[in-house]
Amino acid sequence: MPSPVRLFAKLALSFALICYICAPGTKAQSTTVDYENLGRKQFSQAKYKEAAASFRTAIFKGANSAAIWLSLAECYERTKEKSAATLTYQTILKNFPGTPESAKATERTAKPKPSAPAKVALSPKLAATPKVAAAPKAAATPKAAAAPVAAPHKDLMERIYIIPPRFGHEPVSPATIRLVRSLLAGLPKTMYKILDRGNVTIYLTPNLIDKFPETVGVKNDHLGIYFIQEHGRTYDYDMYLCERTGYGKGTDLGPISSDETIKEFFYTLLSHLLNGCLEMPSKDPQFVALYKLDYANLNPLDYMSIHAYVAPVEGVNDTFAALGANIMGSHGEASELCSRCFPRCRAWIVNRIKVLSERK
Repeated sequence: MPSPVRLFAKLALSFALICYICAPGTKAQSTTVDYENLGRKQFSQAKYKEAAASFRTAIFKGANSAAIWLSLAECYERTKEKSAATLTYQTILKNFPGTPESAKATERTAKPKPSAPAKVALSPKLAATPKVAAAPKAAATPKAAAAPVAAPHKDLMERIYIIPPRFGHEPVSPATIRLVRSLLAGLPKTMYKILDRGNVTIYLTPNLIDKFPETVGVKNDHLGIYFIQEHGRTYDYDMYLCERTGYGKGTDLGPISSDETIKEFFYTLLSHLLNGCLEMPSKDPQFVALYKLDYANLNPLDYMSIHAYVAPVEGVNDTFAALGANIMGSHGEASELCSRCFPRCRAWIVNRIKVLSERK
């Protein structure tokens, strides 16, 4: 086992190397233009996932034009990531109004109008049948059109649904349902209000494959694991939280996850939904600037533990999720570490929640 002195020396050397690579003016540093050009080249080669990663890196490094956001949205469209594309278009509409890119975003997010029903042709026999003229009737008094009745708003607590099991799996246990309801009830009032107003919906499922059976044997290339091994996912403003995980390509599931595991993933997934409800603050230039400031002041000894949260592509989003989970009540190792290492970002999120929750 290496001595503490030798270990510290290695960490110090690693940090020094990182600082050298990232320092302005070093040849190893790629500029935002480099990543934009790389993204356009990858897009022209139909490498849309790679292009999206390059555009996100350029944005992370400071690029903030309507053109690059539109390029990112088009990548998401090509990879069928509908929710990501929609959120990116909304970012363009919010931050770059009046631009050609904003006009395109409006066009892409517009809901198609329903087409008129096709007319059914009469058969020759019916068409040839002469109609007898009806006696003139007194004009009927026109009736006032009834006002449409809006569906009653369901509170967030009422928007918890249970996915029925497949593949011979056990249904979601009453204990897990009670746990999730108690976690939801324990959220800070400001946060609960925003999630409720954002129409967040929670689905509890034995496993992802019970809701999405087509994913049996399918591997998540981004995470490097099968869908059955995931603890949950978010789509648009919906959360799918799994009670159990499985193994590889099959359909067999393991035991019910511990309360602590379910709790941590509940908070983390809910934080990703909060990001959308708060109008994507993880992409807000002010939040990103604070993220970079916290990052620049990291303790060298913390860097190795928190490397996933300083990744150039997903680091900002993952940091926001961890901080959001901590604000909700998570005390897991990752959320506590992020809370300590990104204090400015955490304070900014708390303030953003307060401001938006006070809106009428």
